[in-house]
Amino acid sequence: MDCFDLLWQIGQDRELSDLRGQLEKIRHEHDRTTRGRDGRDLEGELLEMKLRHGLLVRLLIAKGVITAAEYAALIAETRMDT
Repeated sequence: MDCFDLLWQIGQDRELSDLRGQLEKIRHEHDRTTRGRDGRDLEGELLEMKLRHGLLVRLLIAKGVITAAEYAALIAETRMDT
């Protein structure tokens, strides 16, 4: 592993750690605001899916599989069709 690969890996590890922290913060906030409401399980599942989707998109962008502009264009196309 050369220096560039090591630095890239460290950057990826840091980004994933930051994303995990954000995920935990969002979960905590969601739990605090939805306590006692009907449909909490369904809301929790939806939130989990949204968070995982966001993490997946960020990872794909970070790895260069898709650009943020390409993803935004896909979302815009989807919204126009509905």
